[in-house]
Amino acid sequence: MTNLATLRTRERAGIVIATIAGEVDVSNAGGLNEQITSAVTGDAHGLIIDLGEVDFFDSSGVHMLYDLAERLAHRQQGFAVVLPADSPPRRALELSGTGDSGWLHQNLPAALAAIGA
Repeated sequence: MTNLATLRTRERAGIVIATIAGEVDVSNAGGLNEQITSAVTGDAHGLIIDLGEVDFFDSSGVHMLYDLAERLAHRQQGFAVVLPADSPPRRALELSGTGDSGWLHQNLPAALAAIGA
């Protein structure tokens, strides 16, 4: 993974919260996906991806989110994405149809509530 993005993970009430800052593109989406996947153990209730600090997000980032959502669904774990309305990645996600998935939430409390924390 390049230095375009940083990833911080923490746990709250059995939910892994992964905060990404910087840029997500083809050069680092795969590495971010691997790091996030390894942070979510089998006993976690779910995963929240916080994109509030992301400045750039291309289609490889969208694919990363779909891959994570699919993996978690197979493991019966929750998935949510924090993405304020005015953040740069929002348009890319809305164009992908992700807005209809129920993943997108304006803030962390809304995402936690969606997963059931």
